[in-house]
Amino acid sequence: MKTNLENKKVTSGFTTPNNYFEELPATILSKWNGAYNSSIIPSKTGFSIPENYFSENEGKLMDLIPHKNSKVISIKPKLYWVTSMAAVLLITIMLPLFYNSTEITKTELATQDYLEVHKDELSDYEVGVLLDNEDLESLENELIYNNLK
Repeated sequence: MKTNLENKKVTSGFTTPNNYFEELPATILSKWNGAYNSSIIPSKTGFSIPENYFSENEGKLMDLIPHKNSKVISIKPKLYWVTSMAAVLLITIMLPLFYNSTEITKTELATQDYLEVHKDELSDYEVGVLLDNEDLESLENELIYNNLK
């Protein structure tokens, strides 16, 4: 079975004479015969560069090119200023959040520890004083949820 590539052979484009690749090495060797033949290989190429061309023309080219001294502005001082301001703002915003969150957890843990140690000694009134409305609502919701199970 032939593939699509074999079915669609290219008929146009570049072509080589018959037996070109088989006869090419013999043709080259018959013309050269291992010795230098000036008729086949030219002694000089068509391209030549005059002596001192690059060293002399570099100065001429540099004179032709207009040079403008551009003003260089360093961004390092501005970058340091902006990054330091960003760091100060970040610290002033985030520090109270971390401080308050850790303070609340420390207070809650101390309260829980106190209540666990002194649970037999506390009256209902003393426990009620420690609870606020949110705590009471969460306790009511917990009781309702536990009763539903």
